[in-house]
Amino acid sequence: MRILWIDCASLVLALCLIEFPALINVVNYKSLIEVTASSDSDVSDPELIHRHSAYWHFTGAFKGGNISDGVDIPPADLTFHRWDVRYDRNGFRNERDLSKADVAVLGDSFIESLFRPTPQLLTSFLSSRQGNVVANLGQFGYGPMEELAVLKRYALPLRPQTVVWTFYEGNDLGDLVHYHSVIGTRPTEASGGKPKAEDDWAAFKERSFTLNSLVELRKLRHPQKPPGVRILGIVHTPDGRETNMYFSYKAGPLPEAYQMALDETIHILQTASELCAAQGARLLVVLIPEKFRVFQPFCRFPKESECRNWTLNDLPDQLERGIRSSVREARYLDLTPVFRDLTTRGTLPFERDDTHWSAAGEQAAAEAINNQLRNWQPQGTAGTRGAKQPNR
Repeated sequence: MRILWIDCASLVLALCLIEFPALINVVNYKSLIEVTASSDSDVSDPELIHRHSAYWHFTGAFKGGNISDGVDIPPADLTFHRWDVRYDRNGFRNERDLSKADVAVLGDSFIESLFRPTPQLLTSFLSSRQGNVVANLGQFGYGPMEELAVLKRYALPLRPQTVVWTFYEGNDLGDLVHYHSVIGTRPTEASGGKPKAEDDWAAFKERSFTLNSLVELRKLRHPQKPPGVRILGIVHTPDGRETNMYFSYKAGPLPEAYQMALDETIHILQTASELCAAQGARLLVVLIPEKFRVFQPFCRFPKESECRNWTLNDLPDQLERGIRSSVREARYLDLTPVFRDLTTRGTLPFERDDTHWSAAGEQAAAEAINNQLRNWQPQGTAGTRGAKQPNR
């Protein structure tokens, strides 16, 4: 028994020694354990965490969207992708280096759109509609803090008339929490508040060797993918067609950490608005809804699907209220009604097996942004939802 206690004590001591660098934020084990598919193309950046290398050229093909990485989806529901994409000197998806742009679009993988042909990008559609230069400044994994850095470092030097800041409800709040855990800042430092113990604890859990190792071990113990029917909804469009649609981000109430991240996001957007205004640029904040929010009113769910119990939160309303009250120089566009309207017309704005837009979704988003920019309202009418929305 004594030997058992000694072994347990030794194990605990070893874990403490391993976890100590994460506790004091010297090491982030999550970034060491996880390897992204594009890590070989990236360079580290002390402010952005990562960015693509200059003039990266990326080609390839595969069948299956990012949701199919985690669940077993029937081959008939998998999307085929083929790509040949090029990046500029700053590692962004522009086919030539830009010294000036009329519109700069900030965002994450929705804007970069890694596997979509250049003519089908939101920024390409928007450039065609606007008849001017639109800079694509999106990159996978970026959240509000990285996008603020991109605004300062890359967007504003292009002297744009308009900055379009996209916010993806699926993971931008999580990206903000992750950013603080990697960079070593606290959420409240950015918003000027007093640090809270739970902020430090949440950041430590993100960096923890033990917790991240358990996640990876769980994957090894269960290499077989769970059936896709667990996250399946069957979309019924008014023209009578039905399409299998798979969902990734579980809908539900915002956790406390994400609620704090939303408050911080409003503060970040306020800073962005001030920077844009100082240079005479307009700021349009665009909400990219998670696909479940778009399709839920059109779906029926098999009895095996967990999605039948998911509930929608009020994140879009909270974001709009925050912008109206605190980011007075900005305008707000929620793409939810745009995509729901597209669905009622029988066109699906998202890929079936992916969290990202279809080509039709890219085009619809560009059309909505173009209309917003062409019909920019005078100060005092900030914020638009584009159309009356169905019940959430």
